[in-house]
Amino acid sequence: MATTIAMTATNNTKREQADRVWRVMLDEAMRKGFYGTAAIEVSLNDGTIQHIRRRVEQFEK
Repeated sequence: MATTIAMTATNNTKREQADRVWRVMLDEAMRKGFYGTAAIEVSLNDGTIQHIRRRVEQFEK
């Protein structure tokens, strides 16, 4: 079976990293008193994950 870009070691590692970042970010945001947005952005180059960015914006009430 041919290896696809999605199945490469780099993408598998980065995908696991993105999953961890997302779970931690949600745990931090899903608490009483948090008002805002949470986002994860994945940059790819030719189908390979290059960068993972996490963004949290909190509104002051």
